[in-house]
Amino acid sequence: MMNLRLLLPMACFFALVPGCKQTPAVDVRAEADSLRSIETQWAEANKAKDFDRIVSFAAPNIVLMNANQPLAAGREALRRAAETWLADTLVSKTYVGTIDEIEVAASGDLAYTRGTNRYSRSTPNGPVEEAEKWVTIYKKIDGKWKAILDIYNNDKPGSSF
Repeated sequence: MMNLRLLLPMACFFALVPGCKQTPAVDVRAEADSLRSIETQWAEANKAKDFDRIVSFAAPNIVLMNANQPLAAGREALRRAAETWLADTLVSKTYVGTIDEIEVAASGDLAYTRGTNRYSRSTPNGPVEEAEKWVTIYKKIDGKWKAILDIYNNDKPGSSF
């Protein structure tokens, strides 16, 4: 028969050890809701041509992989790209962004959003409708989601800015 003096300390040890190893669970649904809110605010900032707000969603070292453009990095590159794209007032007036998917890593520090944009842009031959698809990768930086990679393309070659 086991010594009772050993049984109590062993029971306490085995009861406490599992708790020491566990990390707090990430509420991926709440994190996805947070990202949905960011994407909605970003779409609103696009429509309002609020470039400071647009840039606020990005990490300092964001990488942009825009259609028919060379790779660009940094918040100033994001600002220039947004200013160029939204210089056409028809774009901001007709812009509609749709979120198709949000995936948050179980660790709660990386996520991506995927969706589509629709808008019209001005051309010498009149308005042209655009339909794009995009992916944005987010990272938690100092407790806040920041875009670290943004990529989009268009099904019509050469039609995007």
